[in-house]
Amino acid sequence: MKKFNSIFILVFLLVFTIYVPAQAIMLDFEDLPDLTSVDDFYASLGIHFENAISLTAGFSLNEFDYPPSSGIVALGDDWAPILLTFDNPAENIFAHFTYASQLTFTAWNDAGDIIGTYINPNSDNLGSSELISLNFSGVSKLQIAGEWNGSYIMDDLNYELNQHAPVSEPATMFLFGSGLIGVAGLDFGRKKIRSNKS
Repeated sequence: MKKFNSIFILVFLLVFTIYVPAQAIMLDFEDLPDLTSVDDFYASLGIHFENAISLTAGFSLNEFDYPPSSGIVALGDDWAPILLTFDNPAENIFAHFTYASQLTFTAWNDAGDIIGTYINPNSDNLGSSELISLNFSGVSKLQIAGEWNGSYIMDDLNYELNQHAPVSEPATMFLFGSGLIGVAGLDFGRKKIRSNKS
């Protein structure tokens, strides 16, 4: 019975130390002052921006043509496609967009390989906001490009970060095997001590 308990505890610990669920994050950008280059503003949330600038309704943003999805602040491109870089692989990425030209989304993995491209079929949705959801997983970088600079805004960005990169199969098997050997060694040592006492 004790052997079963030891093995059960070891398997439980291995499973829960290797698997960590993804962390869901939502950015509404309301904490950004007007015309702020975003860059590493949200680095603590595992995301970095290039070519993204905050726009505030009524100041730098025409909220009638480009209304934010929520609040008064949204992100626009700073005269080049916005590039998002994630600290850990991301998935379930979606955001609200208002645009005056077709949008193209390109995703790369950690190795720099393109893992997906999505071209929004609509040419514009001025005066409204559209939720665009990307069915990519393992995203290291995501580029958002309009047909021309300044042609879209993004608001209420949602994404999930995997807390740890996937453990490769050989490493997993090594860890599991080492744990089993350790448990068997403990059990053998206990039996040896018991037999010496009697």
